[in-house]
Amino acid sequence: MKISSHQVRAALEAYVNGHRHRASVASPSPAATGARPRVDDFEHRLKDLPDQRDTLVHDLRRKIRRGSYFVSSRDIVDALLGRLTADLLYLE
Repeated sequence: MKISSHQVRAALEAYVNGHRHRASVASPSPAATGARPRVDDFEHRLKDLPDQRDTLVHDLRRKIRRGSYFVSSRDIVDALLGRLTADLLYLE
């Protein structure tokens, strides 16, 4: 499963905002400590990564044709929980 850059942005924003809400009055906000520039830097590096989806699709098709494609139940559960977590963070 591929998580879109929009979902990554939403998860990062939820993380930063969650810390902002939990911080005490005396603690500096994430924006004051430089959290926003770190999020922007991460987003910039994420956008610069090459899209390898075509290669993945080609490899998966080849494995399926050969009958050698296998996904463990643990991997399926991890992907489902990861997607659920990303969706829940996006909704908040």
